[in-house]
Amino acid sequence: MLAEPAWTWAEVLKRWRFLLDRYAMTPEAGDERIQKLIKRALGDMERLRKREERK
Repeated sequence: MLAEPAWTWAEVLKRWRFLLDRYAMTPEAGDERIQKLIKRALGDMERLRKREERK
């Protein structure tokens, strides 16, 4: 992931997902509201990825 910049939205979403998954495991993200936001953001990313694949 660090070798070169992302060239597609699918690559960008993959990186965002990785970072959010990592953040979700930190003590700072332990708040229930933060966890809810992370889950929603990951769901949004997945929907966008699927829509992008259909194009």
